[in-house]
Amino acid sequence: MPAKPPHRPLSIVHTSDVHLETDTFGSGERGIQLRDKVRTAFGRVIDIANDRNADMLLIVGDLFDSARVTEEGLAFALGTIARAKMPVVMIPGNHDAHDERSIYAGLAPGTLPENLHLILEPEGRSIDFPDLATRVWGRALVEHTPDYRPMSGVPEPEEGLWNIALAHGFFMEEGEIERSSPITPAEIERSHYDYVALGHVHVLSDVSQGSTRAFYCGTPAPLYSSENSGWVLLVNCVPGQPLSIERLTVG
Repeated sequence: MPAKPPHRPLSIVHTSDVHLETDTFGSGERGIQLRDKVRTAFGRVIDIANDRNADMLLIVGDLFDSARVTEEGLAFALGTIARAKMPVVMIPGNHDAHDERSIYAGLAPGTLPENLHLILEPEGRSIDFPDLATRVWGRALVEHTPDYRPMSGVPEPEEGLWNIALAHGFFMEEGEIERSSPITPAEIERSHYDYVALGHVHVLSDVSQGSTRAFYCGTPAPLYSSENSGWVLLVNCVPGQPLSIERLTVG
């Protein structure tokens, strides 16, 4: 008997690797201009999600470039997320890892906007969105090493729901030289999830396996993209149909 499909469609905007508040380029006027470019790109991500009436926004790691974030920079990021008209699910990446220097560990209760669902559990956590017929799983990256497996512990997919996973790491074919935070084809395929939203690679990449669609969305920030503009992915899930993936330019 075929699995029971979700009762409604779902649209997702998938972003990662924004790298807000980078200090790579110094603290002078040039550094300020580059930081503002990245901020503008992130603001456009929220605009796109709102304009497309997305049901959910996924931020798959490295929202921040490091743990060295000012109060003003943190306030900008959280205030921008609060503008999103939909639930936002986010995990830390290797640049904003949830370690002893974590940006997120010392946040006071009530600091996070109501629409932000921040997954900080190293062992992973699932979040149910009954109104969207969706379950989202992710785990927090604590240490970017070959021992950390971003898709370790993915629970079995739930019948009747869209099953979405977030994973920040490096996709590697079997037999390749071991990389930190590896994600293998077998891990993606045996998840049997509808969509695996990936972060860490700054260019669009389709690494789908079997029945599971899996993509790196690339970075939205022009600073880091190989073109003049970055991008996000719009993922449309319709019961009984293959997922459609659309790349949207972040101007």
